[in-house]
Amino acid sequence: MKRIDMQSWDRREQYRYFSGMQWPYWALTCELDVTPARAFMKDRGIGSYLGMIYLVAKAANQIPELRLRIEGGEVYEHDLVHPSFTVQNTRGQLAFCKARFSADPDEFLARTRELMDRVKTAPEPPLQYTGQDELYLSCLPWVHFTSVSHPMNMTPQDAIPRITWGRFEPKGDGTVLAVNLHVHHGLADGLHGSQFMLALGALCAEPETGFAGLNA
Repeated sequence: MKRIDMQSWDRREQYRYFSGMQWPYWALTCELDVTPARAFMKDRGIGSYLGMIYLVAKAANQIPELRLRIEGGEVYEHDLVHPSFTVQNTRGQLAFCKARFSADPDEFLARTRELMDRVKTAPEPPLQYTGQDELYLSCLPWVHFTSVSHPMNMTPQDAIPRITWGRFEPKGDGTVLAVNLHVHHGLADGLHGSQFMLALGALCAEPETGFAGLNA
């Protein structure tokens, strides 16, 4: 992790401008073709939610602006950010899982699958804040949406990106997925949000690259 030098940072004016707003956030929702990725995950027995968590985290880590965080009034760039995501436990309640991202798909998928199974059956812990080196991920597998909003802390301003996707939606001969990105505008612009969507779309279009190194 490195602290951003505000005097030399080329985004300093944008950061100061948007951080001064009451609501300094913006969101982007795109419909991505996930036909190859879905078929790949089915063939290899990878749960679709788990597989998408891996691909989303991999794509987000490719975009430096999605690794920026505001901590104690300073801006820091993390070397790697990790998925913190929601699961529904066996009692039908919302629970949180925090996984450690690894580019090695075998390592990540096995470790995270075990974590998800454990959280689903564990006694329900209180919902609480965890850390800054995270991405907040969630899935709405029941609907194909066009937009999503998120609860955010304003004091201090929350700069952790939220990424949500919907159900696999048939379209033509393939399958599409609605993906929503919610970010702090002082840290990321439309260019960076678009770069994320394009990166995720590329990983879904070529899952052999997206899950490169998979032995399962």
